[in-house]
Amino acid sequence: MKIFKILLIIAGIIGVILWFLLPGSDVPVDVAATNTNVNLMFVVSYVLLAIAVILTVIFSIKSLFSHHKLKEMVISLVVFALVLIVSYALSSGSEVRASDGSLLASASTSKLVGGGLIAFYILAALAVAAMLFSSAKKLLIK
Repeated sequence: MKIFKILLIIAGIIGVILWFLLPGSDVPVDVAATNTNVNLMFVVSYVLLAIAVILTVIFSIKSLFSHHKLKEMVISLVVFALVLIVSYALSSGSEVRASDGSLLASASTSKLVGGGLIAFYILAALAVAAMLFSSAKKLLIK
């Protein structure tokens, strides 16, 4: 764990240095967008995000195997996959065109986006239902 702290301190120092090297607010946006320090700041952000995601996945998997919750994880993944499949099947796959006739989204892109939106609505509704059920259960028990 000591090496992680050292790496985090190094990443923090690099981030602070890059923060002070960023262009000021008086610099035009098109010039600031091509600044090397801005690009380096994005690289540092992406690296830190990747590290966070990798560590989260590793420790989640470790926790699953150490607490014997593999069955619940498989059930959750199957339900999630079913939601995605149903959402994709329910979405329409029609082309989307602008008022001037130019193509905004192909049929396959439209189907993927529609499926993603439907999946979001289903998962949001399930989350709200779970919160309401939990609240009602607590009220009835007391």
